[in-house]
Amino acid sequence: MAELWVRRVGLRSALALGLIHGAIVGPASGQDPFAGPPPQGQGDPAIGGGQVLARGPIHEAFAEPIAFNPAPGPVTPQPPPQTQIEEQPPAQKPQGADVEWIPGYWAWDDERNDYIWISGIWRDIPPGRHWMPGYWNQVANGFQYTPGFWASVAANGQFDYLPQPPQSLEVGPNTPQPGEDFAWAPGSWTWAQDRYVWRPGYWVQAQPNWVWVPSSYVPTPGGYVYNDGYWDYPVANRGVQFAPVAFGPQVYAQQSFAYTPSYALPVSGLLANLFIRPNQNRYYYGDYYGSSGLAGGAGYVPWFGYGQSRLGYDPLYSSMSVLNARRPEWDRGLRDEYRYRVDHREARPPATFAAQRPFLGDEGRPNRIEDTRGVGLARPFNAWASRPDTGHRFVPVGDDHRAELARRQGEVRDVQQARARQEFQGRINPEVRREDQRPQRLDLPRSPVVAAREPRFQSPGLARPPVQPEAHQNFRPTFNQAPPHREPGPAQPRVEPRRESQPRPPHAEPRNENRGAEHERPGGKPR
Repeated sequence: MAELWVRRVGLRSALALGLIHGAIVGPASGQDPFAGPPPQGQGDPAIGGGQVLARGPIHEAFAEPIAFNPAPGPVTPQPPPQTQIEEQPPAQKPQGADVEWIPGYWAWDDERNDYIWISGIWRDIPPGRHWMPGYWNQVANGFQYTPGFWASVAANGQFDYLPQPPQSLEVGPNTPQPGEDFAWAPGSWTWAQDRYVWRPGYWVQAQPNWVWVPSSYVPTPGGYVYNDGYWDYPVANRGVQFAPVAFGPQVYAQQSFAYTPSYALPVSGLLANLFIRPNQNRYYYGDYYGSSGLAGGAGYVPWFGYGQSRLGYDPLYSSMSVLNARRPEWDRGLRDEYRYRVDHREARPPATFAAQRPFLGDEGRPNRIEDTRGVGLARPFNAWASRPDTGHRFVPVGDDHRAELARRQGEVRDVQQARARQEFQGRINPEVRREDQRPQRLDLPRSPVVAAREPRFQSPGLARPPVQPEAHQNFRPTFNQAPPHREPGPAQPRVEPRRESQPRPPHAEPRNENRGAEHERPGGKPR
Protein backbone atom coordinates (compact mmCIF):
# COMPACT_ATOMS: atom_id res chain seq x y z
CA MET A 1 0.00 0.00 0.00
CA ALA A 2 1.50 3.24 -1.10
CA GLU A 3 2.26 5.70 1.63
CA LEU A 4 -0.35 8.42 2.04
CA TRP A 5 1.06 11.85 2.61
CA VAL A 6 -1.82 13.45 4.43
CA ARG A 7 -1.89 17.13 5.17
CA ARG A 8 -4.67 18.96 6.89
CA VAL A 9 -6.48 21.83 5.29
CA GLY A 10 -7.66 24.90 7.08
CA LEU A 11 -8.81 28.40 6.90
CA ARG A 12 -8.16 31.11 9.25
CA SER A 13 -10.08 34.07 8.19
CA ALA A 14 -12.41 34.15 5.30
CA LEU A 15 -11.44 36.55 2.64
CA ALA A 16 -13.57 38.01 -0.04
CA LEU A 17 -12.28 37.18 -3.45
CA GLY A 18 -12.83 39.36 -6.40
CA LEU A 19 -13.17 38.76 -10.07
CA ILE A 20 -11.65 40.56 -12.96
CA HIS A 21 -12.36 40.07 -16.65
CA GLY A 22 -9.45 39.99 -18.84
CA ALA A 23 -6.68 38.44 -20.69
CA ILE A 24 -4.78 35.31 -19.91
CA VAL A 25 -1.45 35.74 -18.20
CA GLY A 26 1.72 33.82 -18.24
CA PRO A 27 2.45 30.20 -17.46
CA ALA A 28 3.59 29.44 -13.94
CA SER A 29 6.49 27.35 -15.13
CA GLY A 30 8.21 30.34 -16.68
CA GLN A 31 9.44 33.50 -15.03
CA ASP A 32 7.16 36.49 -15.09
CA PRO A 33 9.19 39.03 -17.11
CA PHE A 34 7.52 41.92 -15.31
CA ALA A 35 7.39 40.73 -11.71
CA GLY A 36 10.74 38.98 -11.54
CA PRO A 37 11.50 36.07 -9.19
CA PRO A 38 9.70 35.77 -5.87
CA PRO A 39 11.70 37.69 -3.23
CA GLN A 40 13.68 35.59 -0.77
CA GLY A 41 13.94 38.07 2.09
CA GLN A 42 14.42 37.68 5.81
CA GLY A 43 11.78 36.01 7.91
CA ASP A 44 9.28 38.00 9.91
CA PRO A 45 9.82 37.51 13.66
CA ALA A 46 6.15 38.24 14.31
CA ILE A 47 5.19 34.85 12.92
CA GLY A 48 8.09 32.79 14.19
CA GLY A 49 10.61 33.39 11.44
CA GLY A 50 8.44 32.63 8.40
CA GLN A 51 8.14 34.95 5.43
CA VAL A 52 4.68 36.51 5.02
CA LEU A 53 3.64 36.37 1.37
CA ALA A 54 1.45 38.96 -0.31
CA ARG A 55 0.59 36.66 -3.20
CA GLY A 56 -0.36 33.02 -3.55
CA PRO A 57 -3.33 30.63 -3.39
CA ILE A 58 -6.52 31.49 -1.58
CA HIS A 59 -7.62 28.92 0.98
CA GLU A 60 -9.81 26.43 -0.87
CA ALA A 61 -12.48 26.51 1.86
CA PHE A 62 -12.89 30.24 1.32
CA ALA A 63 -13.80 30.00 -2.36
CA GLU A 64 -13.31 27.77 -5.38
CA PRO A 65 -14.14 28.21 -9.07
CA ILE A 66 -16.06 25.56 -11.04
CA ALA A 67 -14.14 23.57 -13.67
CA PHE A 68 -16.19 22.38 -16.66
CA ASN A 69 -13.90 19.38 -17.15
CA PRO A 70 -12.42 18.53 -13.73
CA ALA A 71 -9.24 16.49 -13.62
CA PRO A 72 -6.63 15.54 -11.02
CA GLY A 73 -4.15 18.30 -10.24
CA PRO A 74 -0.51 18.50 -11.28
CA VAL A 75 2.09 16.13 -9.82
CA THR A 76 4.83 17.67 -7.70
CA PRO A 77 8.32 16.16 -7.48
CA GLN A 78 8.81 16.50 -3.72
CA PRO A 79 6.78 15.14 -0.80
CA PRO A 80 5.07 17.69 1.44
CA PRO A 81 6.59 18.27 4.88
CA GLN A 82 5.53 15.57 7.30
CA THR A 83 5.37 18.09 10.12
CA GLN A 84 1.93 19.55 10.66
CA ILE A 85 2.05 23.18 11.70
CA GLU A 86 0.03 23.72 14.83
CA GLU A 87 -2.10 26.82 14.43
CA GLN A 88 -3.39 28.88 17.32
CA PRO A 89 -6.41 30.89 16.07
CA PRO A 90 -6.31 34.67 16.55
CA ALA A 91 -7.92 36.23 19.62
CA GLN A 92 -10.57 37.97 17.50
CA LYS A 93 -13.03 36.68 14.94
CA PRO A 94 -15.59 38.35 12.66
CA GLN A 95 -19.18 38.29 13.78
CA GLY A 96 -21.44 36.18 11.58
CA ALA A 97 -24.11 33.50 11.44
CA ASP A 98 -21.85 30.49 12.06
CA VAL A 99 -18.17 31.53 12.08
CA GLU A 100 -15.63 28.74 12.73
CA TRP A 101 -11.90 28.26 12.34
CA ILE A 102 -10.63 26.07 9.48
CA PRO A 103 -6.95 25.04 9.72
CA GLY A 104 -4.30 25.62 7.08
CA TYR A 105 -2.45 23.17 4.81
CA TRP A 106 0.67 22.78 2.70
CA ALA A 107 0.58 23.88 -0.97
CA TRP A 108 3.24 23.51 -3.64
CA ASP A 109 4.71 26.73 -5.04
CA ASP A 110 6.33 25.84 -8.36
CA GLU A 111 8.01 29.23 -8.70
CA ARG A 112 9.78 28.76 -5.37
CA ASN A 113 10.17 25.02 -5.99
CA ASP A 114 9.06 24.46 -2.42
CA TYR A 115 5.99 24.16 -0.21
CA ILE A 116 4.30 27.11 1.46
CA TRP A 117 1.76 27.13 4.29
CA ILE A 118 -1.75 28.29 3.40
CA SER A 119 -2.86 29.88 6.66
CA GLY A 120 -6.11 28.91 8.31
CA ILE A 121 -9.12 31.17 8.04
CA TRP A 122 -12.19 32.37 9.91
CA ARG A 123 -15.14 31.16 7.85
CA ASP A 124 -18.88 31.64 8.10
CA ILE A 125 -19.91 28.09 7.24
CA PRO A 126 -22.36 27.73 4.32
CA PRO A 127 -25.73 26.55 5.66
CA GLY A 128 -26.21 22.80 5.44
CA ARG A 129 -22.54 22.07 4.66
CA HIS A 130 -19.50 20.56 6.34
CA TRP A 131 -15.87 20.85 5.29
CA MET A 132 -14.15 17.74 3.91
CA PRO A 133 -10.42 18.55 4.07
CA GLY A 134 -8.09 17.79 1.19
CA TYR A 135 -4.86 15.80 1.41
CA TRP A 136 -1.63 14.91 -0.36
CA ASN A 137 -1.13 11.39 -1.69
CA GLN A 138 1.72 9.63 -3.41
CA VAL A 139 1.32 8.73 -7.08
CA ALA A 140 3.55 7.12 -9.69
CA ASN A 141 5.68 10.16 -10.51
CA GLY A 142 5.51 12.18 -7.33
CA PHE A 143 2.82 13.65 -5.10
CA GLN A 144 -0.64 14.96 -5.91
CA TYR A 145 -3.13 17.02 -3.96
CA THR A 146 -6.75 15.87 -3.66
CA PRO A 147 -8.89 18.97 -3.05
CA GLY A 148 -11.23 19.59 -0.15
CA PHE A 149 -14.86 20.57 -0.67
CA TRP A 150 -18.01 21.74 1.11
CA ALA A 151 -20.08 18.57 1.32
CA SER A 152 -23.80 18.40 2.01
CA VAL A 153 -24.78 17.49 5.55
CA ALA A 154 -27.89 15.83 4.09
CA ALA A 155 -25.68 13.16 2.46
CA ASN A 156 -25.15 11.76 5.97
CA GLY A 157 -21.54 10.79 5.26
CA GLN A 158 -22.31 8.76 2.13
CA PHE A 159 -20.50 9.81 -1.03
CA ASP A 160 -20.93 8.46 -4.54
CA TYR A 161 -17.68 8.00 -6.48
CA LEU A 162 -18.42 7.99 -10.20
CA PRO A 163 -16.49 7.44 -13.44
CA GLN A 164 -14.96 10.52 -15.01
CA PRO A 165 -17.71 12.66 -16.60
CA PRO A 166 -17.66 13.23 -20.38
CA GLN A 167 -16.48 16.51 -21.83
CA SER A 168 -18.78 19.35 -20.87
CA LEU A 169 -21.42 20.52 -23.36
CA GLU A 170 -21.66 23.94 -21.73
CA VAL A 171 -21.54 26.84 -24.22
CA GLY A 172 -23.27 29.55 -22.21
CA PRO A 173 -26.84 30.88 -22.32
CA ASN A 174 -28.96 29.87 -25.29
CA THR A 175 -32.11 31.71 -24.23
CA PRO A 176 -32.65 35.39 -23.38
CA GLN A 177 -31.95 36.57 -19.87
CA PRO A 178 -35.29 36.76 -18.01
CA GLY A 179 -34.22 39.96 -16.27
CA GLU A 180 -31.13 41.96 -15.42
CA ASP A 181 -30.95 40.33 -11.98
CA PHE A 182 -30.61 36.79 -13.37
CA ALA A 183 -27.28 34.96 -13.63
CA TRP A 184 -26.57 31.94 -15.81
CA ALA A 185 -25.63 28.70 -14.02
CA PRO A 186 -23.77 26.20 -16.22
CA GLY A 187 -25.01 22.75 -17.11
CA SER A 188 -23.31 19.59 -15.96
CA TRP A 189 -23.40 15.83 -16.35
CA THR A 190 -25.57 13.87 -13.89
CA TRP A 191 -25.31 10.15 -13.27
CA ALA A 192 -28.61 8.35 -14.05
CA GLN A 193 -28.64 4.68 -13.03
CA ASP A 194 -25.74 3.47 -15.20
CA ARG A 195 -24.81 6.35 -17.50
CA TYR A 196 -24.41 10.11 -17.61
CA VAL A 197 -27.26 12.45 -18.58
CA TRP A 198 -26.66 16.08 -19.46
CA ARG A 199 -28.41 18.55 -17.18
CA PRO A 200 -28.63 21.83 -19.11
CA GLY A 201 -27.82 25.22 -17.68
CA TYR A 202 -30.44 27.50 -16.20
CA TRP A 203 -31.05 31.05 -15.05
CA VAL A 204 -30.80 31.87 -11.34
CA GLN A 205 -32.20 35.03 -9.83
CA ALA A 206 -29.35 36.76 -8.03
CA GLN A 207 -29.69 37.37 -4.32
CA PRO A 208 -27.97 40.38 -2.71
CA ASN A 209 -26.82 38.38 0.32
CA TRP A 210 -26.10 35.03 -1.31
CA VAL A 211 -23.99 33.43 -4.05
CA TRP A 212 -25.23 30.35 -5.91
CA VAL A 213 -22.48 27.73 -6.26
CA PRO A 214 -23.50 25.28 -9.03
CA SER A 215 -23.00 21.52 -8.90
CA SER A 216 -19.50 20.26 -9.55
CA TYR A 217 -17.31 17.16 -9.48
CA VAL A 218 -14.35 16.62 -7.15
CA PRO A 219 -11.59 14.42 -8.65
CA THR A 220 -10.25 11.87 -6.14
CA PRO A 221 -8.26 8.61 -6.35
CA GLY A 222 -11.53 6.72 -5.83
CA GLY A 223 -13.44 8.48 -8.62
CA TYR A 224 -15.33 11.72 -9.13
CA VAL A 225 -17.53 12.91 -6.27
CA TYR A 226 -20.68 14.76 -7.32
CA ASN A 227 -21.15 17.82 -5.09
CA ASP A 228 -24.63 19.29 -5.31
CA GLY A 229 -25.15 23.04 -5.74
CA TYR A 230 -25.69 25.27 -2.71
CA TRP A 231 -26.05 28.85 -1.52
CA ASP A 232 -22.95 30.46 0.02
CA TYR A 233 -22.27 33.90 1.46
CA PRO A 234 -20.87 36.82 -0.57
CA VAL A 235 -17.11 37.01 -0.27
CA ALA A 236 -17.29 40.14 1.88
CA ASN A 237 -19.30 38.20 4.47
CA ARG A 238 -17.45 34.88 4.44
CA GLY A 239 -14.89 35.72 7.10
CA VAL A 240 -11.19 36.63 7.11
CA GLN A 241 -8.45 35.27 4.89
CA PHE A 242 -4.86 35.32 6.16
CA ALA A 243 -1.65 35.58 4.17
CA PRO A 244 0.26 32.38 3.33
CA VAL A 245 3.70 31.94 4.84
CA ALA A 246 6.97 30.43 3.60
CA PHE A 247 8.42 28.48 6.54
CA GLY A 248 11.81 26.85 6.52
CA PRO A 249 12.24 23.41 8.15
CA GLN A 250 14.40 25.00 10.84
CA VAL A 251 11.25 26.87 11.93
CA TYR A 252 8.39 24.37 11.82
CA ALA A 253 10.52 21.44 13.01
CA GLN A 254 10.94 23.02 16.44
CA GLN A 255 9.32 20.85 19.06
CA SER A 256 7.09 23.53 20.60
CA PHE A 257 6.49 25.64 17.50
CA ALA A 258 2.98 27.09 17.15
CA TYR A 259 1.76 29.63 14.63
CA THR A 260 -0.92 32.28 14.94
CA PRO A 261 -1.85 33.86 11.59
CA SER A 262 -1.23 37.58 12.06
CA TYR A 263 -1.58 39.18 8.61
CA ALA A 264 -5.03 39.57 7.10
CA LEU A 265 -5.89 39.95 3.42
CA PRO A 266 -8.56 42.67 3.10
CA VAL A 267 -11.24 41.97 0.53
CA SER A 268 -10.65 45.17 -1.39
CA GLY A 269 -7.07 44.27 -2.25
CA LEU A 270 -8.00 40.69 -3.11
CA LEU A 271 -10.77 41.65 -5.51
CA ALA A 272 -8.45 44.07 -7.26
CA ASN A 273 -5.77 41.41 -7.78
CA LEU A 274 -7.63 38.13 -8.18
CA PHE A 275 -6.75 35.33 -10.61
CA ILE A 276 -7.75 31.74 -11.34
CA ARG A 277 -5.28 29.00 -12.17
CA PRO A 278 -7.17 26.46 -14.28
CA ASN A 279 -4.89 23.43 -13.89
CA GLN A 280 -5.28 23.65 -10.11
CA ASN A 281 -8.85 24.98 -10.07
CA ARG A 282 -7.81 27.56 -7.48
CA TYR A 283 -8.09 31.26 -6.88
CA TYR A 284 -4.81 33.13 -6.56
CA TYR A 285 -4.26 36.70 -5.41
CA GLY A 286 -1.43 39.18 -5.88
CA ASP A 287 1.01 39.93 -8.67
CA TYR A 288 0.33 37.42 -11.43
CA TYR A 289 0.35 40.06 -14.17
CA GLY A 290 2.69 39.82 -17.11
CA SER A 291 3.25 37.48 -20.02
CA SER A 292 0.58 35.86 -22.17
CA GLY A 293 -0.30 32.24 -22.73
CA LEU A 294 -2.08 29.42 -20.95
CA ALA A 295 0.12 26.40 -21.59
CA GLY A 296 -1.70 23.34 -20.31
CA GLY A 297 -3.86 25.49 -18.08
CA ALA A 298 -0.83 26.27 -15.92
CA GLY A 299 -1.09 30.03 -16.35
CA TYR A 300 -3.25 32.54 -14.51
CA VAL A 301 -6.53 34.00 -15.77
CA PRO A 302 -7.99 37.20 -14.29
CA TRP A 303 -11.14 36.18 -12.51
CA PHE A 304 -13.33 38.33 -14.72
CA GLY A 305 -11.95 36.48 -17.77
CA TYR A 306 -12.36 32.90 -16.58
CA GLY A 307 -15.81 32.49 -18.11
CA GLN A 308 -14.57 33.82 -21.44
CA SER A 309 -11.85 31.15 -21.46
CA ARG A 310 -14.55 28.42 -21.66
CA LEU A 311 -12.60 26.50 -19.04
CA GLY A 312 -15.03 26.96 -16.21
CA TYR A 313 -17.35 29.17 -14.22
CA ASP A 314 -16.68 31.74 -11.53
CA PRO A 315 -19.58 31.97 -9.04
CA LEU A 316 -18.16 35.15 -7.51
CA TYR A 317 -17.91 37.14 -10.70
CA SER A 318 -21.23 35.82 -12.01
CA SER A 319 -23.05 36.98 -8.89
CA MET A 320 -21.26 40.32 -8.53
CA SER A 321 -21.56 41.26 -12.19
CA VAL A 322 -25.33 40.72 -12.12
CA LEU A 323 -25.76 42.67 -8.90
CA ASN A 324 -23.74 45.50 -10.49
CA ALA A 325 -25.61 45.37 -13.81
CA ARG A 326 -26.74 48.98 -13.41
CA ARG A 327 -23.20 50.11 -12.60
CA PRO A 328 -21.20 49.48 -15.78
CA GLU A 329 -18.31 51.37 -14.22
CA TRP A 330 -17.81 48.44 -11.80
CA ASP A 331 -16.82 45.96 -14.50
CA ARG A 332 -15.01 48.62 -16.50
CA GLY A 333 -13.01 49.53 -13.41
CA LEU A 334 -11.82 45.95 -12.95
CA ARG A 335 -10.61 45.79 -16.52
CA ASP A 336 -8.97 49.21 -16.41
CA GLU A 337 -7.11 48.36 -13.21
CA TYR A 338 -5.92 45.09 -14.69
CA ARG A 339 -4.64 46.69 -17.89
CA TYR A 340 -2.95 49.46 -15.93
CA ARG A 341 -1.02 46.98 -13.78
CA VAL A 342 -0.02 44.93 -16.81
CA ASP A 343 1.56 48.06 -18.28
CA HIS A 344 2.90 49.58 -15.02
CA ARG A 345 5.00 47.31 -12.85
CA GLU A 346 5.19 49.93 -10.10
CA ALA A 347 1.42 49.65 -9.63
CA ARG A 348 1.51 45.95 -8.84
CA PRO A 349 1.37 44.69 -5.27
CA PRO A 350 4.67 43.46 -3.79
CA ALA A 351 5.12 39.71 -3.36
CA THR A 352 5.88 39.81 0.38
CA PHE A 353 4.74 41.87 3.33
CA ALA A 354 8.34 42.96 3.93
CA ALA A 355 8.45 44.51 0.45
CA GLN A 356 5.08 46.16 1.11
CA ARG A 357 6.11 47.83 4.37
CA PRO A 358 7.72 50.96 2.89
CA PHE A 359 4.36 51.92 1.41
CA LEU A 360 2.43 51.55 4.65
CA GLY A 361 2.37 53.43 7.94
CA ASP A 362 2.38 51.99 11.44
CA GLU A 363 -1.29 51.00 11.27
CA GLY A 364 -1.07 49.40 7.85
CA ARG A 365 -2.50 52.43 6.04
CA PRO A 366 -0.88 53.77 2.85
CA ASN A 367 1.57 56.60 3.52
CA ARG A 368 0.54 58.54 0.41
CA ILE A 369 -2.42 58.61 -1.93
CA GLU A 370 -0.31 57.27 -4.78
CA ASP A 371 0.57 54.22 -2.66
CA THR A 372 -3.01 52.98 -2.51
CA ARG A 373 -3.03 51.39 -5.95
CA GLY A 374 -2.61 47.66 -5.46
CA VAL A 375 -0.21 47.56 -2.51
CA GLY A 376 -2.59 47.03 0.39
CA LEU A 377 -2.88 43.25 0.37
CA ALA A 378 -1.41 41.87 3.61
CA ARG A 379 -2.18 43.94 6.72
CA PRO A 380 -1.28 43.35 10.39
CA PHE A 381 -4.46 41.72 11.65
CA ASN A 382 -4.85 43.35 15.08
CA ALA A 383 -4.34 46.87 13.74
CA TRP A 384 -6.58 46.24 10.75
CA ALA A 385 -9.36 44.68 12.86
CA SER A 386 -9.50 47.76 15.07
CA ARG A 387 -10.39 50.02 12.16
CA PRO A 388 -14.04 50.91 11.45
CA ASP A 389 -13.77 50.42 7.67
CA THR A 390 -12.97 46.68 7.53
CA GLY A 391 -16.55 45.65 6.70
CA HIS A 392 -16.59 43.34 9.75
CA ARG A 393 -17.51 43.56 13.40
CA PHE A 394 -14.99 41.61 15.44
CA VAL A 395 -15.68 39.85 18.70
CA PRO A 396 -13.13 38.45 21.18
CA VAL A 397 -12.31 34.75 21.27
CA GLY A 398 -11.68 33.52 24.82
CA ASP A 399 -8.60 31.51 25.71
CA ASP A 400 -10.66 28.39 26.42
CA HIS A 401 -12.38 28.60 23.05
CA ARG A 402 -9.08 29.17 21.26
CA ALA A 403 -7.65 26.10 22.98
CA GLU A 404 -10.73 24.11 21.93
CA LEU A 405 -10.33 25.23 18.31
CA ALA A 406 -6.65 24.28 18.41
CA ARG A 407 -7.55 20.80 19.70
CA ARG A 408 -10.18 20.46 16.99
CA GLN A 409 -7.42 20.54 14.40
CA GLY A 410 -6.61 16.99 15.47
CA GLU A 411 -10.19 15.97 14.69
CA VAL A 412 -9.92 17.60 11.26
CA ARG A 413 -6.73 15.60 10.63
CA ASP A 414 -8.53 12.41 11.66
CA VAL A 415 -11.25 13.09 9.07
CA GLN A 416 -8.60 13.91 6.51
CA GLN A 417 -6.73 10.67 7.12
CA ALA A 418 -9.94 8.61 7.10
CA ARG A 419 -10.92 10.14 3.78
CA ALA A 420 -7.46 9.46 2.35
CA ARG A 421 -7.55 5.81 3.44
CA GLN A 422 -11.05 5.21 2.09
CA GLU A 423 -10.35 6.81 -1.26
CA PHE A 424 -7.02 5.02 -1.57
CA GLN A 425 -8.58 1.63 -0.84
CA GLY A 426 -11.34 2.35 -3.36
CA ARG A 427 -8.98 3.84 -5.94
CA ILE A 428 -9.62 3.30 -9.62
CA ASN A 429 -7.63 0.53 -11.24
CA PRO A 430 -5.86 2.17 -14.21
CA GLU A 431 -5.96 -1.13 -16.08
CA VAL A 432 -9.78 -1.14 -16.12
CA ARG A 433 -11.24 0.52 -19.19
CA ARG A 434 -13.28 3.61 -18.54
CA GLU A 435 -16.40 2.03 -20.02
CA ASP A 436 -16.10 -0.82 -17.52
CA GLN A 437 -15.68 1.35 -14.44
CA ARG A 438 -18.52 1.22 -11.94
CA PRO A 439 -19.67 3.72 -9.33
CA GLN A 440 -19.07 3.00 -5.69
CA ARG A 441 -20.42 4.45 -2.45
CA LEU A 442 -18.09 5.18 0.45
CA ASP A 443 -18.93 6.17 4.01
CA LEU A 444 -16.80 9.01 5.35
CA PRO A 445 -16.92 10.58 8.81
CA ARG A 446 -18.54 13.95 9.24
CA SER A 447 -16.14 16.81 9.66
CA PRO A 448 -16.09 18.74 12.95
CA VAL A 449 -16.28 21.88 10.81
CA VAL A 450 -20.01 21.62 10.23
CA ALA A 451 -22.83 24.12 9.89
CA ALA A 452 -25.03 24.60 12.93
CA ARG A 453 -28.57 23.31 12.66
CA GLU A 454 -29.89 26.81 13.37
CA PRO A 455 -27.24 29.35 12.35
CA ARG A 456 -27.44 32.75 14.00
CA PHE A 457 -28.11 35.10 11.08
CA GLN A 458 -26.87 38.20 12.88
CA SER A 459 -24.80 39.88 10.20
CA PRO A 460 -26.35 43.10 8.89
CA GLY A 461 -28.77 42.40 6.06
CA LEU A 462 -28.35 38.62 6.18
CA ALA A 463 -31.45 36.46 5.95
CA ARG A 464 -31.89 32.73 5.72
CA PRO A 465 -30.70 31.18 2.45
CA PRO A 466 -33.21 30.99 -0.42
CA VAL A 467 -34.54 27.66 -1.63
CA GLN A 468 -32.57 25.99 -4.37
CA PRO A 469 -33.39 27.16 -7.90
CA GLU A 470 -36.34 25.19 -9.29
CA ALA A 471 -34.48 24.18 -12.45
CA HIS A 472 -31.66 22.79 -10.32
CA GLN A 473 -34.06 20.70 -8.23
CA ASN A 474 -35.44 18.96 -11.31
CA PHE A 475 -32.19 17.09 -11.86
CA ARG A 476 -30.72 14.88 -9.18
CA PRO A 477 -28.37 11.93 -9.77
CA THR A 478 -29.69 8.41 -9.24
CA PHE A 479 -27.32 5.66 -8.36
CA ASN A 480 -27.26 1.87 -8.67
CA GLN A 481 -24.63 0.55 -6.32
CA ALA A 482 -24.55 -2.90 -7.89
CA PRO A 483 -23.39 -3.17 -11.51
CA PRO A 484 -26.42 -3.25 -13.82
CA HIS A 485 -27.49 -6.70 -15.07
CA ARG A 486 -27.57 -6.69 -18.85
CA GLU A 487 -29.69 -9.21 -20.71
CA PRO A 488 -29.95 -9.49 -24.48
CA GLY A 489 -33.03 -7.74 -25.73
CA PRO A 490 -34.41 -4.39 -26.81
CA ALA A 491 -32.69 -1.21 -25.75
CA GLN A 492 -33.68 0.33 -22.45
CA PRO A 493 -35.94 3.40 -22.52
CA ARG A 494 -34.41 6.85 -22.28
CA VAL A 495 -33.96 8.36 -18.86
CA GLU A 496 -35.97 11.53 -19.11
CA PRO A 497 -35.90 14.36 -16.57
CA ARG A 498 -39.02 14.93 -14.54
CA ARG A 499 -41.40 17.16 -16.46
CA GLU A 500 -43.24 20.02 -14.83
CA SER A 501 -47.01 19.69 -14.83
CA GLN A 502 -47.43 23.31 -13.80
CA PRO A 503 -46.52 26.30 -15.98
CA ARG A 504 -42.99 27.48 -15.27
CA PRO A 505 -42.55 30.76 -13.40
CA PRO A 506 -40.49 33.43 -15.16
CA HIS A 507 -37.27 32.36 -13.44
CA ALA A 508 -37.56 28.64 -14.21
CA GLU A 509 -35.23 26.77 -16.49
CA PRO A 510 -35.46 27.84 -20.14
CA ARG A 511 -35.88 25.33 -22.89
CA ASN A 512 -32.59 23.92 -23.96
CA GLU A 513 -31.90 21.86 -27.02
CA ASN A 514 -29.59 19.62 -24.97
CA ARG A 515 -32.19 19.00 -22.27
CA GLY A 516 -31.89 15.46 -20.94
CA ALA A 517 -29.30 14.45 -23.50
CA GLU A 518 -27.92 11.02 -22.74
CA HIS A 519 -24.31 10.02 -23.01
CA GLU A 520 -23.15 6.45 -23.36
CA ARG A 521 -20.06 5.47 -21.46
CA PRO A 522 -16.89 5.78 -23.54
CA GLY A 523 -16.68 2.84 -25.89
CA GLY A 524 -20.16 1.59 -25.00
CA LYS A 525 -22.95 0.82 -27.39
CA PRO A 526 -25.77 3.29 -27.92
CA ARG A 527 -28.74 2.72 -25.70
